[in-house]
Amino acid sequence: MQNKSLFALLIFVLFSATASIGYYGPPLWKAYFAEKDAASFNPPSMPQLRFDAFATNFSQVLVANEPKTLPDVPFLDLKGKEHRFDDFRGMPLLVNFWATWCLPCVVELPSLQRFANHYKGRIAVIGVALEPQKTAPEIARFLEIREMGDFAGYYYNGTGMDVRGLPTSVLLDENGHILYRFEGEADWAAPEAQAFFDTFLLLKR
Repeated sequence: MQNKSLFALLIFVLFSATASIGYYGPPLWKAYFAEKDAASFNPPSMPQLRFDAFATNFSQVLVANEPKTLPDVPFLDLKGKEHRFDDFRGMPLLVNFWATWCLPCVVELPSLQRFANHYKGRIAVIGVALEPQKTAPEIARFLEIREMGDFAGYYYNGTGMDVRGLPTSVLLDENGHILYRFEGEADWAAPEAQAFFDTFLLLKR
């Protein structure tokens, strides 16, 4: 009889503990990871002159002051493989949102190609075409004609990228946090761009 009572008590304790974890666990885990995420957010303190020299190229530059990420939505490469921005974690990532119908986007693509080549192994660069009406072969042909490399070979035909206009480029840190959002086009191979990103990499050491 005593064994049965102990067994019943044990079952009750386990059930209560499981129920408590189920009720309180998700918010606690969410708070824990949010705190951990905030602790890993360490944007570089860019010198104002460096920032201003590069920022004047854009219609607007937004500087992050809290840890945020790009929307966790899948996008495709031109072979149909699915990707997410988390796949590129491990080094800084520059994401350029563009479209084939956007003339300023097309104008800046060659300088982004040079930027990608110059910072290869130090800053990853991808171009994501926001193209609800285009197919992968059409985008591939568009890039082939302009001799653009694989960096621009991604596209997204849904909604939810949270982009107000094109072109827009977003610089993420190695943990996927947004550091800067650059709205408008620029010459990414210009001296002020190189000075900005050289300083950025120096500060990230």
